[in-house]
Amino acid sequence: MQRHDCCEQLAEQIQACLTKGIHPEPGVRHYIDSTFAHPTRHELEVILNDPENCEQDALLELIYFPGQDIQMLLENVIEEGRFEPDEEDVVFRMLMEKKSVTALYYPEGGPPVRLATPDHAARQFIARLNIHKQLDRDLLAAIHQNLPTDQQVPAKVMIRNARFACQSSKTAFLKAFVLNMPALIDNFFEYLEFVLHFLATSPGGNGLKESLAHRKQQHHKNILKSEQFESQRQNRNVETMILQGMRIPHFDPQDDMRKIAMIDTISLALYGRTL
Repeated sequence: MQRHDCCEQLAEQIQACLTKGIHPEPGVRHYIDSTFAHPTRHELEVILNDPENCEQDALLELIYFPGQDIQMLLENVIEEGRFEPDEEDVVFRMLMEKKSVTALYYPEGGPPVRLATPDHAARQFIARLNIHKQLDRDLLAAIHQNLPTDQQVPAKVMIRNARFACQSSKTAFLKAFVLNMPALIDNFFEYLEFVLHFLATSPGGNGLKESLAHRKQQHHKNILKSEQFESQRQNRNVETMILQGMRIPHFDPQDDMRKIAMIDTISLALYGRTL
């Protein structure tokens, strides 16, 4: 497929998603109600079409943040297109030429609020799709071979949204995870979320095994600090401890123990032993 056709196909798919409608997530609806005093459908339509409203830009930025449901609908087109960074602008121009209209649905149901898709919101929407982030072909092959069909697209969307550069060492780690983990666990996406956060907060290079071991040690230290604090709290109240300059730890021992167990499972799958 020619590059122009790839961009045109993606622009058409984005237009179809916006025309079909956006269902704001609870956080967006809370922002609308708290900022605009529970507006009626008509009042919200006026707000969204009023360029003089100083709150409009912030609201549009929230509304046009592509949720996972929309990203999943677009993922196959994005994956096949293997877009370059400069093609974001091409897709944007093609979408604007279509005079796209967005439908915005209220959770209570009823007809949607409709508005002409604003150019600045559309540009942000496309940028947040990360269309130029090309997933490694070997990693894609591992996903297709090892994950059930209904898990493949959600996994690819999560990886596309991950906040780390696709360095060879991190891609290799992620590929090994996909190859070895699905058969060992039921909650694959919980583990994938953990791994993506780990990779985003770890240095690159060949030290990922050591970084994982260090992460486990840190969770152990958090548990120890929590236990020490609880022991001290038995003899002194929190107000006195604060006045004495003691820092109150903000750890969740249950979460730390859960993550230690996850690290052990990952380590056994990737390295054949715990770290």
